[in-house]
Amino acid sequence: MSFPLVLCVILSAAVCLWLGYANIKLRKRITVYAQQITELQDIAWRAQMNPHFLHNCLNNINAFIHQLDPKTASSYLTCLSRLLRNILEHSDKATITLARELDMLQQYIKLENLRFGADVEINVSVDEHLQTDTLAVPPLFIQPFLENAILHGILPKQGKGNVNISISLSDPSTLSCTITDDGVGRKKANPSDPTTPLRRSMGMDITRKRIELFNRVNGKSLPLTIDDLRDDNGAGTGTSIAILLVLVSAEPDFD
Repeated sequence: MSFPLVLCVILSAAVCLWLGYANIKLRKRITVYAQQITELQDIAWRAQMNPHFLHNCLNNINAFIHQLDPKTASSYLTCLSRLLRNILEHSDKATITLARELDMLQQYIKLENLRFGADVEINVSVDEHLQTDTLAVPPLFIQPFLENAILHGILPKQGKGNVNISISLSDPSTLSCTITDDGVGRKKANPSDPTTPLRRSMGMDITRKRIELFNRVNGKSLPLTIDDLRDDNGAGTGTSIAILLVLVSAEPDFD
């Protein structure tokens, strides 16, 4: 047998062994991902997470796995796991610190960025003078409104969309949170009923009631307002939602 032929046989055997080893590692990794996905589904069910959001997240993870992109799949799984565990951990609490709320919001934003890429840009601005670890807020009071802005405002729009979230004090005793999108506006988002006071997304009604209850328990009735943004010709250019919360102190969150 000639040397070139022997070399080809050796190289072919080496490649086969390497592919076999890589395939075993890949199968093991996929098995681990499948176990993690099953666990996350159970957590999400107990946390009563929006099933459509979870379904899309898991579909994206599966897509990354099939595209042999384990790094992105792992990042997606880690972020989703952290978000769901935080939701589950605080699901029975009336309040959490604003710092914890913002942490969960950033996890949600990261997942949406992985999902939509450059099509949706989300910016969060927090007044630097706010001591977020000592302010109490209702858990997940921002996420349903952000989700609604993305699904019904930005996604129907042609081209890139933006959502800006701003948190500050409107006065010494009131916390203000505004969620503003440059989407299609409520009329286009819900043409069958343009008078509907708020575009719907799962959990939104419950969130509004929780905000109202939080304020009443703390001695005030504060409005939640929705403004339709329009250009000079009266065409819809987005929606702005303003949430007001009574300023309430909380014990620092050391978790």
